[in-house]
Amino acid sequence: MRNLRLLLMVALLSPMAVLAGCTAENEAWQRVGADTFAEAIEEEAGAFLLDTRTQVEWEQDGYIANATLIPHDDLEDREDELPEDKDTTILLYCRSGNRSQKAAQTLLDLGYTDVRDLESGIIGWKNAGYSVTYDA
Repeated sequence: MRNLRLLLMVALLSPMAVLAGCTAENEAWQRVGADTFAEAIEEEAGAFLLDTRTQVEWEQDGYIANATLIPHDDLEDREDELPEDKDTTILLYCRSGNRSQKAAQTLLDLGYTDVRDLESGIIGWKNAGYSVTYDA
């Protein structure tokens, strides 16, 4: 009887352990605040700064200096513009933090291993007092 209970417990808990592992793997990117994002830009030489908004948003709302614009829907088609080394740190943002989550998952699907998303987007960046650049 004791062995039967143990076997039953293992049978019931095993699927939950597998699901827990899958959940952790799906959330492999980090969402960070503006201060942490700014520190990463300053301190991590070679990090790739990625703006995933539209061209219109880039022009109207400004962008973080040295960012590369690749709208989130174009990432797979423009993979050749992303770093060749899949272990390169990618710091990405959008307007408010929603589209960049989809872009982060796309980057993980493409094989990138160090993806950090500005949780509040460029709106939060500006609200935290950080500057943006505008094209002349």
